[in-house]
Amino acid sequence: MKARKMTKRHALAVAALLACAAAQGATAQALDGPAQPAAAAAAVVGDAAAPAQPVTLEEYLRLVARNQPSLAADRLETGLARADTRTASAFPNPTASAYGKPGEHGVGIEQPIPIFGQRGLRIENARKGELAAAAHVDVAITAAMNDAAQAFNELLIAQKRLEVWQDAQQSLDKAAFIVRGQVEAGARSRYDGSRLTLQAAQMGMQVARAQAALAAASAHAAQVAAIPLWNARAQGSLQTLEQQRGYEELWSLASARLPALRSAQAELDQARQKIELEKRNALPTPSVGVTRVKSRPDGNYTQWGVSVDIPLFDRNQGAIDRARMEAEQADLRWQAANQAARSELFGALQQLELKRASVHAYEKEGLSQIEPLRQMANDAYRLGQGGILELIDALASITEHRLEYLDVVKDYLDAEWRVRLASGNAPVIEH
Repeated sequence: MKARKMTKRHALAVAALLACAAAQGATAQALDGPAQPAAAAAAVVGDAAAPAQPVTLEEYLRLVARNQPSLAADRLETGLARADTRTASAFPNPTASAYGKPGEHGVGIEQPIPIFGQRGLRIENARKGELAAAAHVDVAITAAMNDAAQAFNELLIAQKRLEVWQDAQQSLDKAAFIVRGQVEAGARSRYDGSRLTLQAAQMGMQVARAQAALAAASAHAAQVAAIPLWNARAQGSLQTLEQQRGYEELWSLASARLPALRSAQAELDQARQKIELEKRNALPTPSVGVTRVKSRPDGNYTQWGVSVDIPLFDRNQGAIDRARMEAEQADLRWQAANQAARSELFGALQQLELKRASVHAYEKEGLSQIEPLRQMANDAYRLGQGGILELIDALASITEHRLEYLDVVKDYLDAEWRVRLASGNAPVIEH
C-alpha cells in the first residue's frame, strides 16, 4: 500500500470512520433500553387474590392464564426472541491496533462493513423468530386452557352431583315423615321405620362422599389456577347449545387462528428465510482500515487499506444445505399440523352432535318422568298400595337417573370445549 501525506479530506474520512464506531456504541446503548420491561416480566408471580364469587368458564380460564407461573415462564420466550433481534441488529465491532519500532510507531482502526445486506437479513430472520416465539407461547397457553376447562367442568358437575344427593336426602326426609305417620297410626310395622332409618344413614354417607368429591374438584381447580387457598366455585349452565356452524365454516376460521397452525407456519417462514440468510452469509464482509503513522525519516502520514476473505474453500455450503433441510422439515411439520387440526375438528364436531343427541334424548325420556315418579311413589305408600322397599327403590332410581344425566352432560361439556379448542375459539389472552 502506498503511503502518502494526510490531507484535510483524509482527516475527514478518518473522523467519519471513528464516528461510525461511536454510532455503533450509541445504537447498542439505545437497544439496551427495552431490557428493563423484560426484567420486570421475569418477576416471580405472587399469590393472586382468590375470587369471592363463583366464576364462569371464561373468568376461570383468564385466571389460569394470568396466574400460572409456568405460563409466565413461557411468555419470557418472546423476550428471548427480542434479545436475539437486538443481537442481530448490532454492527460488527471495530478493531483497534497499535505498533512501534525504532523510529516509527502508529495506531490504527479497522471496521468490517457488511455491504451485501447480511445485517438486514439477520434482523429479518430474528423478527420472524419473534413471531415464532409468540406462536409457541399461544400453544402453551392453549394447552393450559385445555387442562383448565376440564378442571372447571369437573368442578361444575361435582357441584351438581352434591345438589342431587342433597335433594335426594330431602326427598328421603319427606318420605320418612310419611312413614313415621303410617307407623304411629299402626298402618305400618316398625320394620318400615327401621328400614328407612338405615336408608337415611346410607344417604348421609353418600352426601358426605359427594362433599368430599366436590372438595377435591375445588382443590384441583384452585391448583390449576395457581391459587392454592381458593375455595373454587363454578358458575355455568347445563343447557346444550345448538351448533350453528358447519365444518367448512369452522375450518376457515380455525386455519387462521389455531395456535398450533400459526406456530408451524411461523417456524416454516423463519426456516425459509434462513436459507436466504445463509446464502448471503456466503458473501465475504470487507473491512476498511486506516492507520496513522509517525516516522522520523518520512514524517507523519496515513495508510488506508481494505481486506476481504476469499471464499475459496469455505463457501458456507454446509450451512446453506442445513437451512434447506430445516425448511423441508418445517414444511412437513406444517403439513402434519394441518392434517391433525382438520381431523381433530371433524372428530370433535361428530362427538359434539352425538353427545348433544344423548343429552336431548335423556332429557326427553328420562328427566321428564322424575317428578311424576316421585309423587306416585309417595302416594302409593300413603295409600297402602306399595311397601317400604318399593318406596326406597323408587327414590333411589330417581337419584340414579339424575346422576346418570349429569354424566351425560359432563361428556357434552367436554365435547363442546373440544370443538372450541379445535376451531381456535379459545379465549384470547394477551401476553
